[in-house]
Amino acid sequence: MCGIFGVIGETNSQELFEVSKTLSHRGPDDEGFCSIPDLKQFRGNDTIEELSFPVLEGKFRASFGHRRLSIIDLSPNSHQPMEKNGYLLTFNGEIYNYKKVRRELESLGRTFSSSGDTEVVISAYIQWGEKCVEHFNGMWAFAIWDPIHRIVFASRDRLGIKPFVYFHSGKYFAFASEQKALLKFSHVPKQVNITDAKRYLAWGMQNFFEEGMFEGVKRLLPANNLVFNVESGKLTIYEYWKITPNTENPSYDEKRQKEHSERFKELFTEAVKLRLTSDVKVGTALSGGIDSSSNVYMINELTKKQAIPSIGESQYTFSAVYGNYKADESKWIDVVVKDTNIHSVKVIPEFSNLMKNIEKLAYIHDEPFDSTSTYAQWSVMGLPRKHGVTVTLDGQGGDEIAGGYPLYLPIMLTENLFNTTFFREFRNLKKANASNYLFFRTLMTRVFNEFSQRVYFKRITNGLFNHKVDFIPYGGRSKAEFSHLNSRACSDMREELVDLLKTADRNAMSFSIESRFPYLDHRLAEYAMSVPAVYKIHDGWTKYLSRRAFQGLLNEKILWRKDKLGFPTPQLEWFESGFEDFCKKYISNSAFLKVLDVNLNGTFDHRILWRLTNLAAWAKAFDF
Repeated sequence: MCGIFGVIGETNSQELFEVSKTLSHRGPDDEGFCSIPDLKQFRGNDTIEELSFPVLEGKFRASFGHRRLSIIDLSPNSHQPMEKNGYLLTFNGEIYNYKKVRRELESLGRTFSSSGDTEVVISAYIQWGEKCVEHFNGMWAFAIWDPIHRIVFASRDRLGIKPFVYFHSGKYFAFASEQKALLKFSHVPKQVNITDAKRYLAWGMQNFFEEGMFEGVKRLLPANNLVFNVESGKLTIYEYWKITPNTENPSYDEKRQKEHSERFKELFTEAVKLRLTSDVKVGTALSGGIDSSSNVYMINELTKKQAIPSIGESQYTFSAVYGNYKADESKWIDVVVKDTNIHSVKVIPEFSNLMKNIEKLAYIHDEPFDSTSTYAQWSVMGLPRKHGVTVTLDGQGGDEIAGGYPLYLPIMLTENLFNTTFFREFRNLKKANASNYLFFRTLMTRVFNEFSQRVYFKRITNGLFNHKVDFIPYGGRSKAEFSHLNSRACSDMREELVDLLKTADRNAMSFSIESRFPYLDHRLAEYAMSVPAVYKIHDGWTKYLSRRAFQGLLNEKILWRKDKLGFPTPQLEWFESGFEDFCKKYISNSAFLKVLDVNLNGTFDHRILWRLTNLAAWAKAFDF
């Protein structure tokens, strides 16, 4: 896990040092630079002492850079940017099956001088070209200088766990792991995308768009490859992987349920095993729900069978708790702790600390975020390093692939209208934390989707601005997809989940922590999306596939929890206890909100008030 950056176009040492410094939190263990096309390596202030490269100095036609967080192969042999046979790589992420890919490459005659996954990536590209990504199981964002074809080849992992942002203008091309670093390149403009700012206020953050809050700065989307031709300046982007959801509506069959659950558990077990591969200590983020708890229980089972060096004598977990607030999940966390005898570390996020760090958080995330849950996760990520942990496993993705959200039951009902499944499950809406109202709202939204979006947009923006705002559509499929549970889940994975993963990346990396996500192993995601919805929701139980898969592994109290909190914060209670006054005062002093012509004297609910405050903090953090 690292920070990557590069530019094809004129640059200099001062500019490159600034970019590298901006990404230092992503890679405090090593720093590297390499010029293109002569491939001369340079050092910076944080380059490890064993490497005797000259100090970066002067002007360059093009260059790659890297900030390293050492996870696998801690030796200088995996220093980046890595040059091999004239090719150059800067890589962020982990290829969990790198040993398997390496053996395959060795059988084809490739040789290696390091023991990590970085050299496997560049060797795989030399061997297979752009199809190398089809061999990888992992999370990644990387760029490769190809001297034969005179191109930069870049790729982002299938589900968008690792970030890649870029700027392109003619024959100038620059990229980085974070927007704030990309802005340090002199040719990249620092301008606000006003439409995106208004879209955020109406719909929340949307990281599934290429465009973002900075005009001209784009995201490489998940499962996309990028090719930049140095000679022509042409940029080509294409999708290399896509899940096709199963939209069949079979009748429930207990035998098939058992088969699906067993296969789900097999793939999850393998996913966890792979993500324990590390030369530094691994811990777990624990909220007390099924998804995060399954990581903890599975690791506990694996350590009973054999010692796992990355876990050590005791598994560490890290959690947010809230005392007497409804958002508190301490009792569930304590159940897991008692069962597994883990070392549990907890933090109580306080809104007073959020007020102190609101601009810092805005800067960390590059763009405004949608709720104070982001702050809670950031608070949790401040814990692992204090206990010698550098890598954490997280439960993100479990709801999407296994049917965990309450809204999924009404959607399943709409795809089974008036068959036996519909009549059996309709009476179970309340059991799944849904309601009759939610079902009928879902049905009407499915029929009148565009009209519903326009009504929602008008309701949100009415009174928010001092002028009439033209309709800005949501832009994705999630808000429009009500035909099938699996279709909606796939849309959520490409949209809502990408938001959550971007948040997780920034929070973890701000403390130089690597987050890993077993549920987002592409084999598990592919299999789960092939399972018909009737096996994901049954007898009113959402996430039925997971619940059945983990019987005998998780405590029954955790496994059959009826409440679903979704890593909340007591945001409403905070607002009632003084945070609302802070927000109102904060936005009243925002020059940027005045430029947007926001009605600063309006009355807003706590969700919109938070968005206004967060947008104002973002503008202040980036001097807009």
